[in-house]
Amino acid sequence: MSRILTLTTDFGISDGYVAAMKGVVFTSVPEARIVDITHRVPPQDIAAGAFAMYCACPFFPEGSVHIGVVDPGVGSDRRGIVVETEQFVYVGPDNGLFSPVYEREEVRRIVAIENAALMRPQVSPTFHGRDVFAQVGAHLLRGISCDEMGLEIEDPVTCDLWGVEERGDTLVGRVVCVDHFGNAISMIARSQIDEKYPDGDFEIAIGKTRFDRICQTYSQVKEGEALALYGSLDTLEIAVCGGSASGTLGIKRGEEICVCRS
Repeated sequence: MSRILTLTTDFGISDGYVAAMKGVVFTSVPEARIVDITHRVPPQDIAAGAFAMYCACPFFPEGSVHIGVVDPGVGSDRRGIVVETEQFVYVGPDNGLFSPVYEREEVRRIVAIENAALMRPQVSPTFHGRDVFAQVGAHLLRGISCDEMGLEIEDPVTCDLWGVEERGDTLVGRVVCVDHFGNAISMIARSQIDEKYPDGDFEIAIGKTRFDRICQTYSQVKEGEALALYGSLDTLEIAVCGGSASGTLGIKRGEEICVCRS
């Protein structure tokens, strides 16, 4: 059984919140291995948290427990849930954070966290990350079944966080992330472009910038020049060789990016 537990939050690293969650896990499972995916998700930004988990979680060993806490509704009547898939278990709020999981993985069951005996004795209405999700994650590492958490649900909250639309001859997506390097990442997949434009007759538009080809590497253009390429997710990205697409072109997260007939 995997003893790996990952954490993705919007807590930042300047306070003790993340350490408190780890303390809860280690108290129950001293041998646990905790991996921080990121704690720099912008506050309350569910889509950004979902994207961080989307990028990292699939590369962990089977059986890993992934805790995600981006929870603007903490203390409200929103549910806490456990999502069991063929490979992993996810723990966190039922607010759309796990929408990509439902699309990409084979979900076995989704259970509402209802069993108070599996939470900390005192549950703060403002810190379910520590008192509910970390404690439940520790129990899962110890081998406790999802059946003991609560009742199975059929209606998890889902959000279209970065859907790609077809508008006639055009694929329309948006920048879902501007990464550390200033690359503007979309979720328009290589497979979607290949299927829609098998003859390769297309152009890419973002703002006032146009591209008539997709490069394989950054080195195919001169330093300081903008390019389109497929990134590590095999989706369309806009970058600047040796620079920042965000800084040079003014591209922001959420901006529309289109692939259309040239």
